Amino acid sequence: MKKVFLVLIVAVVLLTACASKNQSSPSEMIMAMPAADFLNEEAEMKLSSEGVRSDGSGVEAMTVDRLVIKNANLSIAVADPISAMDAVNALAEEMGGFIVSSNLYKTTTSSGVQVPRGNITIRVPAERLDEALDLIKALVADPATGVINESISGQDVTSEYTDAQSRLRNLEAAETALVSFMEMAKDSQDVLDIFRELTYIREDIEVLKGRIKYLEESAAMSAISIELVAEESLQPIEIAGWKPKGIVRDAVQALINALQGLGTVLIWFGIFCLPFLIPLGFGTYFLIKGIRKARKKRKNAGEGKVEVKVKAKEKKK
Repeated sequence: MKKVFLVLIVAVVLLTACASKNQSSPSEMIMAMPAADFLNEEAEMKLSSEGVRSDGSGVEAMTVDRLVIKNANLSIAVADPISAMDAVNALAEEMGGFIVSSNLYKTTTSSGVQVPRGNITIRVPAERLDEALDLIKALVADPATGVINESISGQDVTSEYTDAQSRLRNLEAAETALVSFMEMAKDSQDVLDIFRELTYIREDIEVLKGRIKYLEESAAMSAISIELVAEESLQPIEIAGWKPKGIVRDAVQALINALQGLGTVLIWFGIFCLPFLIPLGFGTYFLIKGIRKARKKRKNAGEGKVEVKVKAKEKKK
């Protein structure tokens, strides 16, 4: 086990040496590691293809493009949800996208009529997201009221993507180093221990590669979730020219107007009247209290005089 720990310590030291540009030159690192290249050729080619920039201090930094995942949700009213779903399917294929999921079912309106309703999710190239949304909204029956809901969200995953790539390069460098150490190991136990570490590292590498691929594909292909509603199901109820929906709307508006008027009165009362009413209220309170106190004193004085007269009469008797 001591040999294994020694091997791992040497690997960490070599990785640290490769991560620093100021400790040694590339030729010195190659001489120190005859059997391992910590900076793999693929990573170097990628860095050179992306280009570098200078920050003015002589240190070069890699330029990174933003990686943003853009998705959209859309709810529209169409004359026929079935044909509209077919049109969305054809649109996705024409743009080089694909269908993620689709669901078609029926709902019952307030008048008892069954109408179709559908949900479909597609993916299209991110650079054509706006174009796809415009084409889908063109399927509505009434352009003025056909778009029920529309939302677009964006998630910046640049930091996660860059971090995953950096961790992947480090793990691949560690894998290369451990392979070279395993080739130089003579003890079978050391070989097994190093192989076990290699297994863990390769599992982490596969997980990171999968995550990187998911981020790249999600950023390249935007998801659009569309709800297709039959226009017939949105029509207001009308009975012999009487529209309950309109009556309800008018009643709600009248209630809102009444509450607004009440709120206006309360605001005027609180701001304009209270500054005068509060001092007036205190003055009235103390005035009434003083009057009651004076009456009580007069009453007590009168009762005292009556009691003196009664006592005087009793003495005379």
